[in-house]
Amino acid sequence: MATPLDKLVEARQLRTEPSSPAEIDALLKRAAGLLTDAGNTALGPASRFSLAYDAAFALATAVLRLAGYRADAARGHRAVIFQVLPHTLDAPAELWTALSAAHDRRNAVEYSAALAPTDAEARDLVSVVRRLDGMVRARLVKAK
Repeated sequence: MATPLDKLVEARQLRTEPSSPAEIDALLKRAAGLLTDAGNTALGPASRFSLAYDAAFALATAVLRLAGYRADAARGHRAVIFQVLPHTLDAPAELWTALSAAHDRRNAVEYSAALAPTDAEARDLVSVVRRLDGMVRARLVKAK
C-alpha cells in the first residue's frame, strides 16, 4: 500500500531523491542562524516573523530530505513541506497546522499586501519553530 508521501510523489508534489548529510547539515545551520535572528527583539515583528518562517521551512525541508523526498518546485511546494510533517516527523496536528497558518500569513503579506505580522504573531511563531527545531534535531539523532 502506498504511503501518504508516495501518493504525493504520484501527484508530482514530491519526488524521491536520496539525501546527503552535507545538505541536511547546511539546512540545519541555516535554520539555526535564522532562528537566532528571529529571537532578536531589537528587530521588528515583520522581520522576526519572516526569519522564523524561513527557519521553519529549512527545518521541515531537512526532515523531508532525511526521509528521502524533495518537494517539487511547482506552485504550492512550500505548503506541502509543512503538511507532510505528520509523516516525516510524527508532528502533532497543532504544530503542523500552526506552521501551515504561518505559511498562509506569510503569503498574505507577500502577495496580497496584508498588514505586517504583529509582535505577538512573531513571538508565537518563534516559539513554534523552536519546538520544531527540537523535534527535528531529536529525529536526526535517532536516525544516526
